Amino acid sequence: MLSYICGMSRLPLTQIAPMLACDLRDLPPAEQECIWSNPAYIAEEKFNGVRGLLHIGKKENRISTRCRSKRTGLYSEKTDHFQHLRNLPLDFLDGAVIDGEILMNKSRMFTGETFACGTLSCTMALCNASPEKAFVLQQEEGYASFQAFDILRYKGESLESQPFWKRRQVLEKLFSDMTAKGVDLTSLNIATQVSDDKRDFYEAVLSSGGEGVMLKHRDALYQHSGRSKGMLKAKRFLTVDGFIIGATSGKNGNEGMIGSLLIGAYDLCTDKVREIAGVPPSDLSLGKNSNLRRTMTIIKDGRPCLAPGFMNRVVEVEAFQWNNWRLVHAKILRFREDKSPRECVVDFLGMEE
Repeated sequence: MLSYICGMSRLPLTQIAPMLACDLRDLPPAEQECIWSNPAYIAEEKFNGVRGLLHIGKKENRISTRCRSKRTGLYSEKTDHFQHLRNLPLDFLDGAVIDGEILMNKSRMFTGETFACGTLSCTMALCNASPEKAFVLQQEEGYASFQAFDILRYKGESLESQPFWKRRQVLEKLFSDMTAKGVDLTSLNIATQVSDDKRDFYEAVLSSGGEGVMLKHRDALYQHSGRSKGMLKAKRFLTVDGFIIGATSGKNGNEGMIGSLLIGAYDLCTDKVREIAGVPPSDLSLGKNSNLRRTMTIIKDGRPCLAPGFMNRVVEVEAFQWNNWRLVHAKILRFREDKSPRECVVDFLGMEE
């Protein structure tokens, strides 16, 4: 099967599942402390963009993401969305596959229709646009970069069974070769590593507005299934109290039940309720894999609806950050019976200051 992008026909890329990390907070506190102090773990800044693989070829470089196309079932290709990366002269490294993050490092970007706020939203805006629009946006706003942090193949040779420290050595050699060849690496960077004072590095990343760090074991192999304890994410989070104001309809296997819960809060200035998040119908206080979807669903007029007993229930929500006055990566930490909806107030105006 050929894929047709910008008038070009291409064979599908080799389908490679990217390695996924565990959350450091899922480990017992004592084990977390051991990892911070363990010299076998290194720390890298965690970038808040779109995960991608850079497939280097003789004629062009191609980019895939970890999201699968609903039409083909293959990992989505975004090669023509980032033509400056596609056209880098890297033919001498033909067959290499680099793991990293596509990053549009802007706090705010106008897409022509709305404003994207934060690096994740700005990067997603480019990935979700047409290749032509993504090209124009980058001409106007600056070009996205590829932040490399691992390598799966070097000149066609698989490295997945090699420990991370060896893969890192190969990745550093690859960048040295590119520098020696005079390749413009403005938009292709290698992640900085820290082996000592990892917690200080983490705090410095947060202080500069970053998302957090990745903690990687030197001997970890590249794991394609499940989540690896050889790669752990340590991120900052905030908590906000809100109340349930509704729910969406379930899809993608959840038909006949509710989908996401809609969380609201009162605006301090207007005293009106504003939707601040969509969250999974779960309660982390009951366990990480708690699922209240069936419990919270009733059928009304043949359609799944939120059970009335859950409407206006106050919840404590954990999230990564605010973005466009909505919470990003939000989850319910617990239900709060000690608080009323009227006590859930957010100063939206203060976010603009």
